[in-house]
Amino acid sequence: MEFFEKTAMHLDGRAVKVLVVEDNKVERMRLHAVLQGMGLAVITAENATEALRFLKKNFVDIVLSDWRMPGVNGLDLCQRIAADPTFGRPYFIMLTGQSAGADFIAAMDSGADDFIAKPAWREELRVRLQAGIRSLQRQQPDKPAANFATGFTRVSTKA
Repeated sequence: MEFFEKTAMHLDGRAVKVLVVEDNKVERMRLHAVLQGMGLAVITAENATEALRFLKKNFVDIVLSDWRMPGVNGLDLCQRIAADPTFGRPYFIMLTGQSAGADFIAAMDSGADDFIAKPAWREELRVRLQAGIRSLQRQQPDKPAANFATGFTRVSTKA
């Protein structure tokens, strides 16, 4: 029998930093609580302008952004982050109530690395974030893979 044991998600020996950009306060707080419960270092911004201001002074590993926001939307935020090398190259996940195929294509064409349709369930967030961490690991070829936790460890009860 096998089961999965929860471990914290780390990158290079530290908690993965995730910037959540969401204009809906309730959803922003929910995402913060869920991600923090996964062992992630979570920063929140209520809009893209606030997120860009934060990113000018701080590094993050992953950006989880809503698409539909007043002012600068998630697509524009994604494009601005990708166009400015001073932001590094965080893994960008677009989170939206838009779930048509054309929306997925538009998000990916804007530079998003992944796309999650709302409502974002905890386990879907977990596996998508793990995929992002694996992608970030591949960007650091000089680091041994053993230094990175992926979120869950397979444990066998067989002797």
